[in-house]
Amino acid sequence: MNIAQEKSGDRAKTRAKLVTVFNQLLLSGEQGRPKVAKVIAGAGVARSTFYDHFDGIEALASESLEQLFSGLSEAIVHDTPSNDLVFLLSHIWENRRLGREMLTGEKGERAQALLARVLETKLGDERNRRLIAILIAGTLMSGISGWLTGRVSATPAQLASTLGSAADAIRTGATD
Repeated sequence: MNIAQEKSGDRAKTRAKLVTVFNQLLLSGEQGRPKVAKVIAGAGVARSTFYDHFDGIEALASESLEQLFSGLSEAIVHDTPSNDLVFLLSHIWENRRLGREMLTGEKGERAQALLARVLETKLGDERNRRLIAILIAGTLMSGISGWLTGRVSATPAQLASTLGSAADAIRTGATD
């Protein structure tokens, strides 16, 4: 391994550590969104290192959510075992206070746009992929937010099955 590869690997590890610490603090439920000072203390990095990786706490929060959406998108687009989707939905349900805050209302609209971008990358060369991604993201977020706010009653397994079927129907209908 050369020095450039080693530095690149260290950079990736540092970035991953920052995201991990952010997620741990967020899920601990101490107080809303974690502060930069707590994240850098938990990750054991300098403030300048944090800002070398992220423009601020919002950028870190966005990357954290993007990782969750990447798993969700992978499960939906590539028909991975439904257990993966059930696991992700169970995680969201177990953290529903935070999920309601991040996935409904104005923040939910931003989250839906982020999910559409992630889905679009997973759809590859599929015809109409941007439209398909937007439609699937809207469907998923509507179902998940309805579930988190109590308008929909379902187990994670039931919701996973319904969301998977809805996404399949959108993809089939949009490519016919």
